[in-house]
Amino acid sequence: MKVKLCKKNQWTNAVTTMITESHPNINISTKKCIDKCHTCKVHPIAKVDKEVLVGVDAKKSDN
Repeated sequence: MKVKLCKKNQWTNAVTTMITESHPNINISTKKCIDKCHTCKVHPIAKVDKEVLVGVDAKKSDN
């Protein structure tokens, strides 16, 4: 599983910590941009194996 986070997203550190603590074997990378700028400005966001996941906050997600 590949997880890509946006460097500019304000929740990137919190999401990275949450994933690393609960699933230490998941490959996480932080990219300059994941091309979801409108959503990225207001929600935690990640690309997981090319699927975009959007969170309500750093602990909840809705797809």
